Amino acid sequence: MVEKFKQKQLFLDPEKSSGKIKIEKLCALIENHPYKDDIYEVFNVESIKNNYISIDYVDLVYNRISSLLSNYKRYKIIAETKNIDVFEEAVTDSNETNIVFNFEEYLDIDEVKGDLKAIAIYDSKNTFLDEYVMTKYANNLFKIGQPGLANYNVQYFKQMAESNDSHNKEKSYRLVDFDGTTYVRGITSLRYYEYGIDFTFVVGMLSLYKNIQDNPGVEYEIRSVAISESKLEIIAAEKFAKKADSFGYISSAVRITTNDLGTGSLNFVNIINVLQKDSTGFYLIPKKNSMVENSSLVINHNTKPENVFESIKGIDGILNTTDNFIEELKSVKTINTPDELRVKILSKIQAPRSSFKSIKKLSDIFNRKIDNEVGNFKKLLEMCNKAEELDIEYDLKDKLRYIISDIILYGKSRD
Repeated sequence: MVEKFKQKQLFLDPEKSSGKIKIEKLCALIENHPYKDDIYEVFNVESIKNNYISIDYVDLVYNRISSLLSNYKRYKIIAETKNIDVFEEAVTDSNETNIVFNFEEYLDIDEVKGDLKAIAIYDSKNTFLDEYVMTKYANNLFKIGQPGLANYNVQYFKQMAESNDSHNKEKSYRLVDFDGTTYVRGITSLRYYEYGIDFTFVVGMLSLYKNIQDNPGVEYEIRSVAISESKLEIIAAEKFAKKADSFGYISSAVRITTNDLGTGSLNFVNIINVLQKDSTGFYLIPKKNSMVENSSLVINHNTKPENVFESIKGIDGILNTTDNFIEELKSVKTINTPDELRVKILSKIQAPRSSFKSIKKLSDIFNRKIDNEVGNFKKLLEMCNKAEELDIEYDLKDKLRYIISDIILYGKSRD
């Protein structure tokens, strides 16, 4: 993956944050968004545009998203298989190569254009090859230095599409222009709704603002942000924690995510923020059969806008659930065996096919033996906190959170 397209953790510097943002300024992010009017209507923005949203670090996230929108121009085109060539191209002054899409003809909004070259990023190359069930074969040809043979196969299917309409598929190609170069972010069906990091951030913050207004005394802070031009994860937790027996202090948190080209266009998931004495902590993600009845809201890419906004109205059920989570944590049986849990986490991390196997600093955290006594469960929680603080790739950190959550809450990983 090209470095500039990787999803990365955003450093939340308290010295650079005012902890608030004017709603009118926040909504400037969606000034050109196709669903701006719907957002204004659902949240009655005109009547509150001069109010401020007070959530720790909200302004820092705004600044980052504003910068991404300015530097990465995202748009889509429509193209047919018969008008697309895919080949390998050498990178100037480098030993590396790019996989390039050449759109000989395509539709940009309502204008027919031609001769556009774009570099494949994310999973766009594999998505294209999957159409012919030749991904593994073609990737191996690229790997062993036979790109011409891979292109020969692409040309074969291209010619079939030219002569037979049943082989000529019309798709939506998601592009992004950055620093004078065009990239293919993904390939989707024509009935695919992309809401974007701008939409997700604005809707997420307006939802939290509404919840704050409806529940006097509730305050939020953004505790974690991971972002790229196509992906966003924000974890916002209630600022006031409550005692939860052996787990120490916890607060309810909401995990707001979007992946323009993944399985969820917009997700709100209720999670547990487990706090340590110094206000650091980690997150537990309960399964769907949690005691919290409405633990998640998942809006897929095929969801029409009108249905999206209808769903968002029910987000209140995902917030303000600390008391429910405390009851759930009281029923957890695994706290009796802290060292057994440590061993299970370590085993998952060091498994032969584990993507964590090479991260020694992670293994080191869980290597230290713990006595199997309830009183030592706190030491395991401290280990989990140290793991959360590691500076590792976002996708790995997300996977690690699920492993830790499942083993602590249920004694085993959900996979």
